[in-house]
Amino acid sequence: MTVYRVDFRTLTHAEMVAMRVHGGFPVIMADPAWSWKARSEKGMEKSPEAHYDTMAVEEIAAIPVDDLAADDCALFLWVTWPLMERWAEVYKAWGFEFAGLAWEWRKYNPETGRYAFGPGYGTRKNLEPCLLCTRGNPSLRKAPPDDLLREVSTVPEGVRSVRDWMESNPLEEIRAPRRAHSQKPEEQYQRIETLFDGPYCELFAREARNGWTAIGNEVPDVHTGAICPSRIGSSASLSAAGGNT
Repeated sequence: MTVYRVDFRTLTHAEMVAMRVHGGFPVIMADPAWSWKARSEKGMEKSPEAHYDTMAVEEIAAIPVDDLAADDCALFLWVTWPLMERWAEVYKAWGFEFAGLAWEWRKYNPETGRYAFGPGYGTRKNLEPCLLCTRGNPSLRKAPPDDLLREVSTVPEGVRSVRDWMESNPLEEIRAPRRAHSQKPEEQYQRIETLFDGPYCELFAREARNGWTAIGNEVPDVHTGAICPSRIGSSASLSAAGGNT
């Protein structure tokens, strides 16, 4: 695994290219720190700003993600419903086109079993969507891995590939307990690794993971669990910890 601690607001093209693997990443997953403007002081206590540093849509769109991506790349982009009208500003600026819904996360309270409330006015947005966007023509894995069908008791007739399985079992919902604020469900990694070959890159990462390059401003050091110190000098926003495994 490789871990980079960065400041996304000041990240340069040169620094982004330095984190790119040879040929670029064929799969990128991003969970941007979307800003949410609450209408009251009470609402601000529950907003993302109360938990971590958020970014305006313009700042997120300005991140040079295209420097990381392979010519044929799948982007899994977590978004929030209140900003639906502006999703396209981000994935288009990053060099991707909308391909569809990857899945939605139905959150519930692990202690009570009740479904959690999301941000918004009117209806409360329990489902949190993850978009699938593409650059070029990324290809699904040819053969399904051994654990692909672990959630079903029998293999449907004719299922010989990942695409066959997707068509016979179109599971577009992840039902999983709510975690730390905005921390996404663990199941997403298994799904992504099932659909596409790596190497994989996670933007706005909070933890290191085998087989993934983690890039974020909260990602811990893979050895000590401490936040990686920024490197002093012209590349002050970029520091690496650990190595490929």
